[in-house]
Amino acid sequence: MRRYVSDTAELTDEYGIQIGRWTQYRDLGPLPFDAMWCVIPPGGSSTEDVHPEVEFAVVTRGTAIYEAGGEKVEVPTGGVILLEPEQRHVIHNPSPEQPLTILSVYWMPRPETGQPDAGDGTDRG
Repeated sequence: MRRYVSDTAELTDEYGIQIGRWTQYRDLGPLPFDAMWCVIPPGGSSTEDVHPEVEFAVVTRGTAIYEAGGEKVEVPTGGVILLEPEQRHVIHNPSPEQPLTILSVYWMPRPETGQPDAGDGTDRG
């Protein structure tokens, strides 16, 4: 069992916010996904972002407002947002006092083959 916390992560400035990529955790080895901490200061926002990966983002501290496709969605602590590939988005921290922290987990989508994935209960024989 291993424990990782955003408060001790090495952060860099990216996308107009602070990012702590999980590649800094050398003991993890290869994973089937990438991950990063996102820390947005009080009243701050990310720059617009778009990428080919699916993104599963968990708000771990504060309340986020995700803006995508003209829609704004409020996500409280413990809430999750799922972004599709190529979905342009901006993250806002509406709090005037508290930083916003998000754990973002992302991966490339499976290619569309028209065939069910193995292990889904479908008999392939």
